[in-house]
Amino acid sequence: MFDTLSQVSLASLVPTRDRCVPVDEAFAPMLPDAGLVRGRVVGCTGPAAMSLALALAARATTTGSWLAVVGVPMLGLEAVAELGVPLSRLVAIDSDGHPAAWAERVGAAADGFDLILTRPPAGADRVVRKVRQRLQARGVVLIAVGASSPGIGCDIEFTTTAVAWAGLGEGHGSLAARRATVSLGGRRVPRPIERELWLPGPDGRVEVVPAPEQPGDADVEIDVTGRTGRELRRAG
Repeated sequence: MFDTLSQVSLASLVPTRDRCVPVDEAFAPMLPDAGLVRGRVVGCTGPAAMSLALALAARATTTGSWLAVVGVPMLGLEAVAELGVPLSRLVAIDSDGHPAAWAERVGAAADGFDLILTRPPAGADRVVRKVRQRLQARGVVLIAVGASSPGIGCDIEFTTTAVAWAGLGEGHGSLAARRATVSLGGRRVPRPIERELWLPGPDGRVEVVPAPEQPGDADVEIDVTGRTGRELRRAG
């Protein structure tokens, strides 16, 4: 009996809500576990990588989790708040850019935070093994942003492409929303997924861009003739 039980993965015995941190409903359908699995590394690359990373962390921070930002000195607090992360749940930690120092600070942050957002320095792949061990031991999600993130062996990888801003007219107007193609892949993803997202939308929320109507989905006018005359109404 015990031999059989020893072959069962302990992770499979833990409820999904306990082994994952929640994400916005725009991301949940893309993820195999509908959330970010604790102890894993999430990569974000592309022109909107930082916005995507903050948006991934936003739901967890609004439900009680803490976010540590390690080695991202130019992070704008206004942008953080606009993407839904409460500033009261965020702590910024400096790093000097050397892999060893980066690994030390990330490891220390793993002792007290549910999520860590970081921009791995060049050479981080040489020290990532110890970092990953600490993340798994503490059940922390690491969100790695930038070109160095694929080199640290991400479990899942988000990529942003085809970024376009909305709201500007011909020489006037203001930026109101950003649309981006978001792709998800990696060794923990059964098959690649791609979605069009507002990152963020006009109301500041991350939302799925509705699919364009197909020719057959257009409204059809139906001719309904009654005793008092002809009435046209729309179907669908």
